[in-house]
Amino acid sequence: MRTTTCNPRERAAGLVSVITDGWRGEVITPLIPRDPSSPLRSALLNERAERLSELRTLDFRVFTTVRLEEAGSGDHYRIIDRFKSAAEVARPA
Repeated sequence: MRTTTCNPRERAAGLVSVITDGWRGEVITPLIPRDPSSPLRSALLNERAERLSELRTLDFRVFTTVRLEEAGSGDHYRIIDRFKSAAEVARPA
């Protein structure tokens, strides 16, 4: 059996996902450990911050953030940030 070592930063980059249709979408950060000393927790939150920063650079704005508890042991949670194009946010309803 081959063991693979993956540092928390690499794992976080693979877990955080961005889904978009070009005008709006979501940044999904899953499996965030509750333990504040967890290296994975830190890496996931840093990766989320980087993705959100990239979206702001591309003129997208987060309009809602939701924290969801993971089913199961309760040791993890996920954050979903929903965003829209700044042009779509500025349009009158």
